[in-house]
Amino acid sequence: MSVTADWYDSKQDIVLYVFEGRWTWDELYAAYNKAIVMEKNAPHRVDVLLDLLNSKAVPANALLHVKNISNKQPDNLGLTIVVTPNAFVRALYNAGTQFYKGIAHYFRVVPTMEDGLNMIAEDRKARNNQPIGKFAETPPRPVSPPPHEGDKPES
Repeated sequence: MSVTADWYDSKQDIVLYVFEGRWTWDELYAAYNKAIVMEKNAPHRVDVLLDLLNSKAVPANALLHVKNISNKQPDNLGLTIVVTPNAFVRALYNAGTQFYKGIAHYFRVVPTMEDGLNMIAEDRKARNNQPIGKFAETPPRPVSPPPHEGDKPES
């Protein structure tokens, strides 16, 4: 049916997506394109709430789309919290965090809006209101210096 994105309140530090009925990925991407501009223009941390309380279902290929979106987040991103009591969405989240470690860095699922707002408040306090920052899917491996002549190899 629809996906919308707007500021949660006048502080403009939380973007609220609202998912109604049966929605499509095209509808999400349209809302996302609007929201990402809002987030990038904010000079401070911005958290995201995804209200799926009135959503009927999640379209196919959810993990692929979540991965695609997660790779394009701005540097000032805080938490991204999905609000739904839906067990299927929680199972998708659990599967996603196994396959895409970066998602677990800033993505959460909670059953109520109050839980989501409390989680944001706690995380902001713990991080001094600083963004979470980007997380590399695979951290770079340290480069070992070449062995010096005469060094014995470790056994």
